[in-house]
Amino acid sequence: MAPAYYIYKYPYKLAWNIAKFFKRNKELVFYCADPLDYEMFLPIKKYLKEIEIVAKNKKSRDYLKKIHIPYLRMPVFPKAVIMARHAPHKFPVEQIAKIGFDHGLYQFKKWTSPENYNRFNRYFVSSPEQVKTAETLGITTTKAIGYPKLDNAFNGTYNKAYLDKIKTDLNLDVNKPTIILTSTWNVDGLSALDRWIDRVGELTEKYNVLITVHTWTEKSKIEKLKVIKNAFFLDKFDVTTYLMIADVFIGDYNSLIGEACALDKPIITFRVPESKRSIKEITKMIESISIRIDEFDELHKSIEQSVNNPEALKLERENANKIMFLALDGTAGKRVAEETIRLLQK
Repeated sequence: MAPAYYIYKYPYKLAWNIAKFFKRNKELVFYCADPLDYEMFLPIKKYLKEIEIVAKNKKSRDYLKKIHIPYLRMPVFPKAVIMARHAPHKFPVEQIAKIGFDHGLYQFKKWTSPENYNRFNRYFVSSPEQVKTAETLGITTTKAIGYPKLDNAFNGTYNKAYLDKIKTDLNLDVNKPTIILTSTWNVDGLSALDRWIDRVGELTEKYNVLITVHTWTEKSKIEKLKVIKNAFFLDKFDVTTYLMIADVFIGDYNSLIGEACALDKPIITFRVPESKRSIKEITKMIESISIRIDEFDELHKSIEQSVNNPEALKLERENANKIMFLALDGTAGKRVAEETIRLLQK
C-alpha cells in the first residue's frame, strides 16, 4: 500500500467507529468508480431494497447527476460495500463486509495479485471455471454467479418490440445486414482499431455499421469515429442491446467477444500479438468461436460468409459459453443480491 493509505486508514477507522457508536453507519453502499460500474450494477440493484450510491470521481458524479441518481461522496462509513473495482482499501475497517464483482466478462485479461481479491469477503465471477482458476492462484473468495450485465438479454426485458424500437430510432436500413465493430483499449498491442479506423466507412454502402470502443480509447480516435459518414458511433456504457440487433460481431481481444458468444452471434476477430496481459487459453477460445483475420481487406469476405451462414461455429460458441458462464438465465443479478443479503445477515 502507498504511504497515503496509512495516513487515511486510521482517521477513517476512528470516524467509522464513532458512526457505529451513534448507530449512523450506512447499511450498504455501492462504490461507483466509473459510469460503466453503475450500468453493470443495475441488474443487481433492483433486488436490493436499501442501498446508496457513492461516486468516486467527477466522471461518475456527472453521469449519475445526468440520469438523476442521488449519490454520496467519500468518505462514507457503511456496514457493507459492493463494488466493481479492486478498491476495498477505500473502506479500511475489517468489520465492513466487502463484496466485489468483475466489471468485465470472464478472465480476458490476467488476474492481478491474489491479495486484490482476497481483501473481499466475496468476489463474484461469471463461471465455475473462473473459480477453479482463482483457486490455483491462491484466491479464496470467488463465487460463480453468472454475468448480471446480460440478464436483460435473457429475462425478456430486451424483447423484440424493445429491439425493434432501437432499430427504428437508429433509422437502420432494413434491407442491409447490421454489423458491429468493437475494440479493446490499446494496451500491449491488443487493439486492432488502427487496422480499420480509416477504412470502416467502406462498409457502410453494404451494411448498417455500428461502432463501439473502449472508453479509455484516445479521444482523437473517438472523435474520428464519431464523424464517419453513415456509421453509428455508440456513445453508450452498456451496448448489450446493440449486440443483440447486430447480425455480425467484429472484435479483437475484448471481452465483448464473450458477450457476442453468449448471444450466439457470428464472430470475426482480428489477430493481435500475445502480450503479458493476454491469456493463451482465451486466445485459443477466440480462435475456436470466430473467423480469424489479419487485415481489413479480409473483412468483406468474412462478413459475407457470416451473414450467409450464421450457424457456423454454433457448437463452438455453445461450448465456450459453458466455460464462461454459470448460466444464461437472466437471474445472475438476483443471485448476487441474495448472496449479498446472506453476507449482511451474518
